[in-house]
Amino acid sequence: MLNDLKTQFSHSMQTMRRLLQQPIGAAPGGSARSPCSEAREERRQRVRRMWRDLYQLLEQHPASRQLMRHLDLVERTLRLQGLTAVEALPARVIAKALVQLERLVWDWSPVGLAELRSRMAVMVKNQPLEARASAGRADPPAPAPATRSIPQELADVTEVDHATFEEMERSWHGRAPEALTAAQAA
Repeated sequence: MLNDLKTQFSHSMQTMRRLLQQPIGAAPGGSARSPCSEAREERRQRVRRMWRDLYQLLEQHPASRQLMRHLDLVERTLRLQGLTAVEALPARVIAKALVQLERLVWDWSPVGLAELRSRMAVMVKNQPLEARASAGRADPPAPAPATRSIPQELADVTEVDHATFEEMERSWHGRAPEALTAAQAA
């Protein structure tokens, strides 16, 4: 009887040892998750990381959603429908969103932002030539007749922030500077 008890205990210990040596995700007597489901889950995690990093970037700048509507569309599409839906967006929307993303981001250390930028650049690069022309990559149109007569040395073009632009726009009364009107008259 003592030998039977030892044998039964030995078998129980072996069963427990096998159970404890199995990977955590594996079912008893079965194998771990399939490579296909692991790849799918990894892709889902990468898309989630891209969305999270883009969301955090847009939340740092509250007005960016109104100013950068193409990038906002990419963020919402990524959140609601995934990367496949972003790839289905028109090429010109993706191109404009890529330009907006590159203007907004200085630090590409977040992995999700870097991967999103890379994927968007590939989407823009792989678009057909006709889509590139319609996206504004063709030769720029000729200037309007009113701007041809303005000498280039009188034009002073600088970049300013949005608040300065709004202030200047409010102060403008619809009159051109006198030096410009004199140059046009000559």
